[in-house]
Amino acid sequence: MSEKQTQNEHIKALAIEVCEIEGRECWIVPHPMRGNTHMRGLCGLNGYAVYPKRPLREQGYGGVVTYVPVHGGITYAEEDALGMVYGFDTGHCDSDSFPLEDPDWIKEQLSYMIRGIAVAAEVEAEYLLASTNEEKAALCDRICKAQPEQWRNMGTMINLLCGRL
Repeated sequence: MSEKQTQNEHIKALAIEVCEIEGRECWIVPHPMRGNTHMRGLCGLNGYAVYPKRPLREQGYGGVVTYVPVHGGITYAEEDALGMVYGFDTGHCDSDSFPLEDPDWIKEQLSYMIRGIAVAAEVEAEYLLASTNEEKAALCDRICKAQPEQWRNMGTMINLLCGRL
């Protein structure tokens, strides 16, 4: 990455495919650890979606965006001149049971992520005002149901187990 190049510009430059999904520019990028013999096929392609401006008040990929149903959860959130970019990667302990090298599967995951972010944006104000775990859980269910076939992601499970919805 050059000194003047932003992180998002760097990621976009690595893309093997730039496409449009759900009205968003998306990038399909090889995982940086792809081909690493120690990772044994756990890392394939990653997916990124670009938003002209940040759709959520919370920054990063914590808070309500933690519950967006996409493989491994959202693991990247960066805002710069290109816009707000959210992404997910395929370097997780259970990743080897998925078609990590299949761009169509990555596109399907991108669609889940984009729809989940849209629902997260709709419920974010309520989530921030929620005072009980029960209220937050109901909102998390609405986010997870953005794509009925998707299981809750790892972030949801960890927060649920630790009592931190």
